[in-house]
Amino acid sequence: MNKANKPILALAALTLCSGAAMAQTNVSFYGVMDLGVSVDRGGLAGPSTRVTSGMATQSRWGFKGSEALGDGMAAFFVIEGGIHADTGSSTQNNTLFGRNTAVGLRGRLGAVSLGLQDTPLFTTLNVVVDPLRNGIIRSNNLMSATGFRTGNSILYKSNEVDGYSGDLMYVAGEVAGDAAAQRAVGGSFGYSKGPLNARLAYHRRNNDTALLKHTEDARNLLLGANYDFGRAKGFFGYGVNRGLNSAPLNNSGAVFSSVVPVASTDSADLLLGVSVPFGASTVVASFVRKDDKSVRNQDAQQIGAAYMYAFSKRTDVYTSYALIRNRNGASYTEGNSEEPGTGNRQFAAGLRHRF
Repeated sequence: MNKANKPILALAALTLCSGAAMAQTNVSFYGVMDLGVSVDRGGLAGPSTRVTSGMATQSRWGFKGSEALGDGMAAFFVIEGGIHADTGSSTQNNTLFGRNTAVGLRGRLGAVSLGLQDTPLFTTLNVVVDPLRNGIIRSNNLMSATGFRTGNSILYKSNEVDGYSGDLMYVAGEVAGDAAAQRAVGGSFGYSKGPLNARLAYHRRNNDTALLKHTEDARNLLLGANYDFGRAKGFFGYGVNRGLNSAPLNNSGAVFSSVVPVASTDSADLLLGVSVPFGASTVVASFVRKDDKSVRNQDAQQIGAAYMYAFSKRTDVYTSYALIRNRNGASYTEGNSEEPGTGNRQFAAGLRHRF
């Protein structure tokens, strides 16, 4: 796409959505602006200090809304794009709306939506398992899976019944002549009531292409839970990853030794975390372990702590420090919501405003 056309497309999108907002009052414009400074250490190229966008929560903008259709049914939509707020460009491979972008119907039996959407496994990792929702000290530095957000998807979410809920996703591979190639399926089931939130999620993706056949599927299983003890909230996650592309490296270009890092096809992940609020402040600590069960045994461990201070419900400041210990040639880097990072240690400090 010609770069000169992007402002025109953005203006057209804004005009279209503004017209919709005039027609129905429940269309809303929302977003997050998150900017700060990150300092990376431990990379072969040396230290790196950057002004970075979206470390705690990826900077974004979007529109969402719904329309009541009668008899308990409603139509809804969301279009959302990521922003490199430090440079003004778009994230997700420079796409205008590269985050959740979908349309659906909601009724008494649940909701069905189609488009570009988070997988049930990624939602479980974000909402249930990771105390920092994959921002600073993100869990998917080590707990990377084959399916986080995917296009061409159909998602069903049940309504909650006495704390129980479930969801199912189907992703069309769209490879001509081979309906199975690149196809994915997933889902989750969980319980959330009172202080307990627990969920089991699964995702399976076919690795075949138009030319490459009979590959091994990538499979990810994740069990997660958090429990609110009142003065503190505990977090737990355990994942099992099998097959090609089941645990891709978070930074495939990083090398810390003469041993070449290789993405594991047989691994297990463990996360333990705690969040302690007091007044306007919150302290979070987390531990993540990647257990590579392949012959290379390229294990890694991540430890980190973060502090956040809320000026209001919408504006806060944060700081964090995290460290990854790589073994046997593993080369996981310490990243955040916006980028994978360049070394195995990272300090971050920033300001986040939601609107």
